[in-house]
Amino acid sequence: MPTGLSFSPRSGALWFLLIIGLLLTVTVFGENSAPEVILTLAGDLYPGGALEAILKTDPAYPFLHLQAFCRSSDLFFANLETPIALKGDLYVEKTFTFRCQPYVIQTLTAGGINIVSLANNHIMDYGPEALAETIALLDQHQIAHVGAGVNLAAARKPAIIEKNGLKVAFLAYNNTYPLEFNATANRPGTAPGEARYIAADVKEARRLADIVVVSFHWSSELLKERKPYQADLAKVAINAGAHLVVGHHPHVIQGVEVYKHGLIAYSLGNFIFASYSNRVQDGLILQVRLTPAGIKSATFYPLNINNHQVRFCPKPLTGAEAERVLQELQMLSAPFNTKFEILADRALLIFTEQ
Repeated sequence: MPTGLSFSPRSGALWFLLIIGLLLTVTVFGENSAPEVILTLAGDLYPGGALEAILKTDPAYPFLHLQAFCRSSDLFFANLETPIALKGDLYVEKTFTFRCQPYVIQTLTAGGINIVSLANNHIMDYGPEALAETIALLDQHQIAHVGAGVNLAAARKPAIIEKNGLKVAFLAYNNTYPLEFNATANRPGTAPGEARYIAADVKEARRLADIVVVSFHWSSELLKERKPYQADLAKVAINAGAHLVVGHHPHVIQGVEVYKHGLIAYSLGNFIFASYSNRVQDGLILQVRLTPAGIKSATFYPLNINNHQVRFCPKPLTGAEAERVLQELQMLSAPFNTKFEILADRALLIFTEQ
């Protein structure tokens, strides 16, 4: 009589099913073992002016063409370039001052925006009272905010959001005028973009979170080439542990650079912005996939933000117009040896060893 194990047809079938089940279990759990977060980032957001009246009856109006981004995003970031408040008085005399009615907060929630930067040259247009009202309103609607607060410590504090088992920290800094908007130890305002603050804050945020995203309001309006200080500050952030640096304020797009383990998008341009400027026509949405190891992928989508054409509803570009904007992005990024795979309506960043 033979020794060892023997298999009947029935037992063989059972073993086969058991092995297949184990393989499927390993495959399924293997795919889900690494947390992943889809982060969508956009530029300047100002839901005021002629747009504001529309939002009173249709809060979701500006997101008419952006539903795919709203649905696919775990986190959706933009730069909120206005106080949302009734209180406050003009803080500093300047050419343009912004303020929105509190009901526009419904537009942010309707679009799925759940994290905003307040570090810019308009959030203090109506002073500390309007800033405090804006922060209270954001808190009430569970929209995280960063880059401004009751004092310098509060303005520099990171916002940390946990999604899908991944902790993502956000920091934001203001490198624009008026300087009176910057917070001090005992004065409300924005976080000043000084290298000493950036390095210390990023190191602390990296200790608390898996991924660190740093936002800058910088450069000059309508300038498409980065300024040297933008590169300097971005690299300070990445050297301290940041994974992603994103900029705004020029209202137009600037180039993209890969540096060490990090990605720098110098300006995404405008997003939803209530202006009819003929000099502002193109914007970008950046969508990144984040894992504990860092950025898994980064894709840039060109937007039509010419309000003479889209009337405050940014529209993803396709065809020749998409190619025009993506070719410009590639040209602006060429000095940094950045490479993209340009597809029909988007540009996929190609990461290379630095």
